[in-house]
Formats: sequence, C-alpha cells, structure tokens
Amino acid sequence: MTINQLPQLAKASDRGAATRSGLLAAAREVFTHVGYAQAGVTDIVALAGASVGSLYHHFTGKADLYLTLFEEFQNEQAERTRSAARAAREAGVTDPMELFLVGARGYLEVCMEQRELSAMFARGDGPPGFELVGRQRLVDWVSRNTDFFARSGEALNEAAAIVMTGALLLASAEVSLAEDAERARQLADGVIEMLSRLEIRQG
Repeated sequence: MTINQLPQLAKASDRGAATRSGLLAAAREVFTHVGYAQAGVTDIVALAGASVGSLYHHFTGKADLYLTLFEEFQNEQAERTRSAARAAREAGVTDPMELFLVGARGYLEVCMEQRELSAMFARGDGPPGFELVGRQRLVDWVSRNTDFFARSGEALNEAAAIVMTGALLLASAEVSLAEDAERARQLADGVIEMLSRLEIRQG
C-alpha cells in the first residue's frame, strides 16, 4: 500500500459506513411500520437504496439488523443514564437512591423520545430467541444496580434490586406503548415517584 492509496481507502470506508447506516435506518423504518415478521430484506434494501449483497456484507440478515438496532438503543439508554447520574453527582448529589432515580429518568426519556422504536422492542415482535435477550438484560441490570449501590456505600436489598429493575423495565415498555406523549410522561413520572418510596437497605 502506498500513501496515495490512503484517500481512496478512506472514501471506501466512508461509503461503507454510510451504507451500513442507511440500511439500519431503513430497517428501523420498515420494522416499526410493518413489524419484524412481515418485514422483508427486499423492502429494507429498496428503502435504503442499497443492494441485497451490500446488506449481507454488513449484516448476517434481518435478525442481525434487528439486534443491532436493539443494541444501539440500549447503548443510548445506558449513556443517557450515566450522563444524567454524572451531571447530578457533579451538582452535589451524593445519595445513591437519588442518583439512581436521576439515571432512571434519563433511561425513560430515551423511551419517550424514540417511542416507535422502543414500542417495537416492547411488543416482542422480534427474531426467535429475542425474549432470552430481554431476560439476560434483566439479570445483568439487577447485578449492575446492586454493584452501583455497593460502590456508593449503600448495601442494596436483593429483593429491592429486582423490584426496582423490573419496575423500570416494565415502565419502559408501558411508556413506549402509551397512547400519546402526555400519557407516556405521566407514567414515567408515576414510576419514578413510586420507586423513590422503596426501602432499599439490607436488614
């Protein structure tokens, strides 16, 4: 490879990234409007202005597109949760429950901002085995929440960890499936209020 070839490689890489992004955007549009089961690969590539070959170059198939969208959505929720908690900590909040609630609100905000996508995941219309992904998500999140409180010096009751995490996951589904944005906001506020009343300490 010569130095003169580097710009060409960069352009090819940019085109590849643009194609991948376009396929994901098209998959999101098709999945949210007709559902995963009814969506066809040909519908997705037509909307993306791409070829079937390019789809299989970037993804293994329709299920991979769905799971990638889910992973990106989860990553955005995680980042929003961390950012909200970090901002609260920098503002002087030290109580772990308050920090958890701030993060929880950030998590639900993503559901409200992307209700169509979040509702798609909540309906369970996904590839075979997707329900196991959701189950593992709950297990992992219970563990992370328990660790968060432990690092903050506040031992978390195991039952409380399960209730808090399960309630928030269920809330995310209900917020996503609410009939309108106002109802979604009411549900989110109500769940945060109920979580704030939980007794979380051990013993």
